Amino acid sequence: MSESEQFDFDGWKDLAHADPQAYFAERRRVIDNFINTCPPDKQAVLRDLQVRIDASRAMAGSPNQSVRELSRMMEDYLLALSERLMALHRETSALQSSLRQGLRGI
Repeated sequence: MSESEQFDFDGWKDLAHADPQAYFAERRRVIDNFINTCPPDKQAVLRDLQVRIDASRAMAGSPNQSVRELSRMMEDYLLALSERLMALHRETSALQSSLRQGLRGI
């Protein structure tokens, strides 16, 4: 399967059913190729994230539990991003307020 093609769910499903070993090898290849296309300073973070995803999937016990665990991981990540965004917004507002006060004093 080529990354340049649109995702073929049925093709991946059929490969997983017919030859699970080939499915996981192809999955690994596609993921590694994607990570390799990312900026070098992001690749280590993405590889670490993939290790966490793979470990979570392996320990989940079932596909449904795996989806729940991965959803929790995404929710935690989005919550952390939201908190950082709010902190950035507070800092930006404080900076803007300080700049306004400084300009009034001139």
